[in-house]
Amino acid sequence: MKHMTCLLLLSLLLPGCTSRQLSNTPRAALEQLLLSGAVDKSLAKFTLPEASGKKVFISFTELQAYDVNYIKVAVRARFAQLGAELVEAPDQADLIAEVASGGLGTEYKNSVVGIPSLPVPNAPIALPEAPLLRTTEQTGIFKLLIFVHADGRYVASGHYYGKYDRDERFILWWRFQRQDDVRTGWEQADAEADLQAVRSP
Repeated sequence: MKHMTCLLLLSLLLPGCTSRQLSNTPRAALEQLLLSGAVDKSLAKFTLPEASGKKVFISFTELQAYDVNYIKVAVRARFAQLGAELVEAPDQADLIAEVASGGLGTEYKNSVVGIPSLPVPNAPIALPEAPLLRTTEQTGIFKLLIFVHADGRYVASGHYYGKYDRDERFILWWRFQRQDDVRTGWEQADAEADLQAVRSP
């Protein structure tokens, strides 16, 4: 018992450390959310009364973009929401919709008001910048083309733009956010999920 007490006291005096391996995914979550948010915004603008009650085949042959699988499912969901019956082959369809991307990517802008980083002669490192105001803006942008035809005849076509924004500002050490569609999006999703949970028996 005496030896155990000595070992316990000794262990309390000894230094210790714990380490855990950390890693990051190749693409940032915010980048992906900005892109998918822009896709959602563009599809929300798409309407096609002619699709209601009709069998529709959606062709993604010409679709090339980031996150293609998300775009495909979102487009199919939008057509179904508009009342279309989705079919798996063109010969089963009343309407054929061709989908293409005119551009899907992010824009980034960073501006600083203050003292920039300055090199120091004969020193290995520069003086750090001292910003009074820093503004960072990130935007996901999507241009979607949907062309609908039947038996070679034109039915409808349109370009649908979507933009998803996130910006933040730092005044000295204080952080402000003027707009954050990403946070707004997940807060709305959480609120809708909570409301559905309340309504469920």
